[in-house]
Parts: sequence; C-alpha cells; structure tokens
Amino acid sequence: MSKKTYSFEDYNEYNVLKIPFNLILTTLYLMKYFFILIFLPIAAKLPKMDHTFKAILPYVEQFAHHHANLLLLLPSVPAVMIMVGMFRRIPKTGTPWIRNSWAKGRMLLSASVIAELLLLVLFLLLGIKELNGLLIVILYLNAMVLLYLLRSQRVRDVFAEFPEYKAEEKD
Repeated sequence: MSKKTYSFEDYNEYNVLKIPFNLILTTLYLMKYFFILIFLPIAAKLPKMDHTFKAILPYVEQFAHHHANLLLLLPSVPAVMIMVGMFRRIPKTGTPWIRNSWAKGRMLLSASVIAELLLLVLFLLLGIKELNGLLIVILYLNAMVLLYLLRSQRVRDVFAEFPEYKAEEKD
C-alpha cells in the first residue's frame, strides 16, 4: 500500500478502502458487450420487461448488430471477475479465485482494455468495422480508462486490500 493517508470515511466496515465510484463505472464500462450481447436480450424476453425495454430495444439491437461482435465478449471476462470480487469483498469470502483475481485486479482490467483496443484495431484493419463517430468515442474512452487504471494510486491501494478470511462461527 502507498504512503498516502486516507481519511476515516475512505474505509468500509471491514477496514479496507472503499471501492471508488470511478472504479465501479470503469468496470461496468468494460462489461458493456456482456450487457449488450447477453443480458439485455435475455432481460427483454422476460415477462413484464417487455414494456420497459420496448423503447430502447431497437437501439440496443442496432448497436449489437452494427458495432458488437461475439469476439468482443472475451475482454469483458476479466471485468466480470472483478465485478464478482466487488460484491464478494467481505471477510467470509474464502474462495481463492476471487481473492487472487482481486489482487491482480488492476492488471486484469488493464488487460481487458488492451485486448478490446487490439480487437477493435484488428477489426478496422481487416475491414470488419468502419471508423465512425461511435468507434472513435469507444477508442477514446478505452484510452482514458487505461490511463485511469495505470495512474491512479487509489486504484492500486484498493486492489492491494481484501478483508482477511474469517470462517463463519457456528453457534
């Protein structure tokens, strides 16, 4: 952990740094293809969700057909692992893969961004995708996310901490 001192409000009830909102947004952004290609189409087919998604479903389908590719799901996998770690970052978590992925979280998210950037550049070079405004925005956002992950001391410190494992005590 760094020599930077944090205030009392920066720590949660388990005495580890709280996950910054920017890191949560970054992880959700890196999961965008997971949501677009898997979650939203499934959710739109559920009963009572028809009215909720009826207005946005054409836009989601258009984006999925024109800008998404199943291969782009691969860079979302590390982000999904980190999101699971965000929800399971409690002392009762004894699962080794969650603890290990959390310890390598910054590297996993950076690899996710780099893999997506490489795939998008490859798609451009092969002519699978055209350079348009949306793709430029995605490339720009990926570059900003990568800079945030590499330069933020807070992100380093958050991924350096995970509450110590405490097995549940039986009465």
